[in-house]
Amino acid sequence: MTTELGRIMHDVADNAAMRIPSGLYARARRARRRRLAALAAVTTLLIAGGIALPGWRPNPPEPAEPGIDQLPTVLVSPPAGTAALDDAPLPRALAVYATADQFLPGENSPLTVVGGDDRYRGYDRPEWTFASESTNTILLSPDGRYVLMARWGSTGSHRSRLLDVATGDVATLDAGAPLTWSPDGTLAALARYDGDASGDDPIGGHITVVSMPDGRKLWQVPLTPLPGLYRELRAALSPDGSMLAVQQRDQVTAYRRDGTVAWRAQVAGQLAGRAAWTPDGRRLLLSDARGRLLPLDASSGAAMPALPGVDGAVRVGREKTPLIEVVGWRDDTALAIVGNQRLYELGDQPRVLLTAPDTVYELDVATVRISAEPRVPGAADPGPRPPLRLPGWALTLVAVAVVVLLSRRGPRHAVRDWLRGT
Repeated sequence: MTTELGRIMHDVADNAAMRIPSGLYARARRARRRRLAALAAVTTLLIAGGIALPGWRPNPPEPAEPGIDQLPTVLVSPPAGTAALDDAPLPRALAVYATADQFLPGENSPLTVVGGDDRYRGYDRPEWTFASESTNTILLSPDGRYVLMARWGSTGSHRSRLLDVATGDVATLDAGAPLTWSPDGTLAALARYDGDASGDDPIGGHITVVSMPDGRKLWQVPLTPLPGLYRELRAALSPDGSMLAVQQRDQVTAYRRDGTVAWRAQVAGQLAGRAAWTPDGRRLLLSDARGRLLPLDASSGAAMPALPGVDGAVRVGREKTPLIEVVGWRDDTALAIVGNQRLYELGDQPRVLLTAPDTVYELDVATVRISAEPRVPGAADPGPRPPLRLPGWALTLVAVAVVVLLSRRGPRHAVRDWLRGT
């Protein structure tokens, strides 16, 4: 019976009239091509989204190997299309500057970062501010690897931004806003106020010495309560890190590492930068409005005969910063930024090592692993072209529009029919 049933079914199948729809194979081929096209479009969108996301950037360069770099004799304005430091980091910075046309109170203040081989980069810091009116808003580490900037919270909190030039990453140090680096860059002094330091009520605070770059708190000294405390506050760490000189208005106090006071002195100048202590630690230099250097005996605070500085120096930029800012030493010869625009070697005959554009408002340079002789620069290298990016909100809007469109029956059926090739 089973054999007979099978024969009958074969007869029915053989005699059945089957019609193959016209164009069936063509539609199948079209559907396959459209599915492949849709897959390619989705893949392209995912790749483009990965590039467009704010967190994307190329691998950073390896940190600079120990060696000697030459400063350029001249800095120039950044060329058009200069790459952002976030997209194209540098092993280290030889110079960092802000120009007057970039310095917009209440708005972002872009920085120009200059590396070796005349490589120029831009960095758009989210805010400009300072720890005190007597300090700059950008503090480059002596080795050129990091930039310290003040960060003021909405609640009046005082913190520091630490930009890593070699990666473009930014860390936050909670101990206070930056006053100075130590001459070797292993320490920093950060200020924190007990209230509104710009008001007329006496406000106190403290300065914390931290290890760098981790920001670990090491020791602390108090600030004398004064009205407008932040208006004239400066600090300088000794070469061995064992002492901290703090200037509040016309008084300098030298603190030991244990927080005790070594001496106090009334002065007629300003602490002359992060390298204000001479390399042997025996003198502490002040800068006056005439461009002279005024040494103090580092063991007692007693005034010593003035040293020649730079005659005819003209201040550019913020008026409360020192006319002469000592940033490093070569043996017994000071390297100083004068007037926020020139780097001098202050020997018997001062000579200019580096000149910045006339529009520069603030300038800082690296002094560690730097050749004694600068070099004539070549053409400024703006770096690679920036990657094509869409803001994250644009991708979100596109995704929402697609979801809303496909949630409606008509468009959904149209897409289904298109993918089927009909």
